[in-house]
Amino acid sequence: MVLSEIGEQLDRNIFPIVENGGIVMPSKTAKPLLTMGEVNSNDSSKRQNRSKTRTRERATRRKGQTREHGTTNAATPVVLSGLEQIYFSEIDAILEAYPGTQIWKQEEGIWLLSISSLVTDTMDNAAFICAIPFLPITPVRSWGFWNATSWIGPRHTNIPDGSICAFEPSDGTWLPGDSIIKLLDIYSLWAVRHLYLQRFGHWPGAQVAHYPYERLIEQKDDELCGCGSLFKRYGECCKPNDLKRNQIADAINFISLGGAKRQPPAKIMQFIKEKNNLPLILNL
Repeated sequence: MVLSEIGEQLDRNIFPIVENGGIVMPSKTAKPLLTMGEVNSNDSSKRQNRSKTRTRERATRRKGQTREHGTTNAATPVVLSGLEQIYFSEIDAILEAYPGTQIWKQEEGIWLLSISSLVTDTMDNAAFICAIPFLPITPVRSWGFWNATSWIGPRHTNIPDGSICAFEPSDGTWLPGDSIIKLLDIYSLWAVRHLYLQRFGHWPGAQVAHYPYERLIEQKDDELCGCGSLFKRYGECCKPNDLKRNQIADAINFISLGGAKRQPPAKIMQFIKEKNNLPLILNL
């Protein structure tokens, strides 16, 4: 299936399958950007008993943490240890699904650099640099780059750091302790949408844009509305009310938050260029 057909499916709320022979697949022949990533050999024992560890950790997390507040009870050390075990237990599967993935371990989490080939009728691939913390209340931060060189954005990236915004956190699409492969698959579909936008000037499928000025300057009338509607187009949904608002005030608010100048941090850009000196995850 070619890119144009994928976009048409997304606009009809028919979502392409990402896994198991689906449309958006990591390349089985993708070459690594670096030599093998460094993983602490002491963590190899943590790859055992994956299903039992995953079930136990997620039960602990859901008992001691609420999604709204991101707080934990006295079992926090167990949760942290569980997340580390879960993520490292999936490393072999990640390397199989996304060949060439590079992995670096820090005390507070892991960094991944993965390449995803997107659709068969294009030569483009997407590289994702992901900071995945062991602390559940610290959000995952990831950035996408075309062919490991040029940043993918600014649409549907977070303000102001330009990190990937592929889903609403409050929806529970992906939560700490969920599969990293699932996260990379979500990012792959996000990149396919960007590729379609680049080629055809239209964002395919549902989307969320929280700021009225953001919707006005970025959304097309025939795109699904940024309020998250699965059926109404922006031109017939929120645009009339957005136009009635104080657009100068909305613009100042959006710009003051950094919405007009979203871009990755300098250290992320440096890493993509030089492939060294990753920042500490907690400093993000």
